[in-house]
Amino acid sequence: MSRPNRRSRISCAKRCRDLGDYQDAMLVGEPFLYHAVISMYLNAGLLDPLDICRRAEAEYRAGRAPLNCVEGFIRQILGWREYARGIYWLRGPDYVRENALGATRDLPWFYWSGETELACLSAAIGQTKREAYAHHIQRLMVIGNFALLAGIDPHQVHEWYLAVYADAYEWVEAPNTIGMSQFADGGALASKPYAASGAYIDRMSDYCGHCAYDVKQKNGPKACPFNYLYWDFLARNRTALATNPRVTPMYRTLDRLSDDRRKEIARDAALFLAQLK
Repeated sequence: MSRPNRRSRISCAKRCRDLGDYQDAMLVGEPFLYHAVISMYLNAGLLDPLDICRRAEAEYRAGRAPLNCVEGFIRQILGWREYARGIYWLRGPDYVRENALGATRDLPWFYWSGETELACLSAAIGQTKREAYAHHIQRLMVIGNFALLAGIDPHQVHEWYLAVYADAYEWVEAPNTIGMSQFADGGALASKPYAASGAYIDRMSDYCGHCAYDVKQKNGPKACPFNYLYWDFLARNRTALATNPRVTPMYRTLDRLSDDRRKEIARDAALFLAQLK
């Protein structure tokens, strides 16, 4: 193992200090926070994954980095990154065409322009345009979550991710998009769809305070679209998802809603999706 130089130790200590606590946080005007932003160098082969993990371990053993940071960092590289590689080669070249939920809506133009009144999407996509980078929660729980809830064609979503991110090589991007973000492989990679309402985004970010929509409202023209799209996604995909043990509790909640509430959800979702271009 090569010896970390002083600059790498300072950088590691700075990033590691709070990554474990705040790795899922999102803030307006803060594109990087405590993330290392080295995935493009790792995926291009300019950094050795094992060496990077050993350096992070050394910071923990020297008392300069907390355990929750180092564990999360190493798990992402030696755990999830290698798992994604395995899924890609296991599933083969047709993996990028899988579409288990039958999603067919075209990718909206705002994925390229960033011009949308949804503050979370505007922030995450605008940052992507400027930096060719967004961290995992922005990619998964904002950009990917919206595509999943809206029923956007997963192959179009895959091609967008592949085009816009500096670290996007198909072997790592496709499993994260087709499998984790869009659940288009039917659960080969992930045990449940990563779908969430606006409450999750509000909890993990300050985006909602800058939005034209109200995350507290459940229905109507000013309601956060993530709220009614979440329930509409579950209703549309009941046949495919209702027996999934990790999703079953949400169907019990859906079934407890009144008939009028379910009609409001269907109406608001239909109106919103009809104007999505």
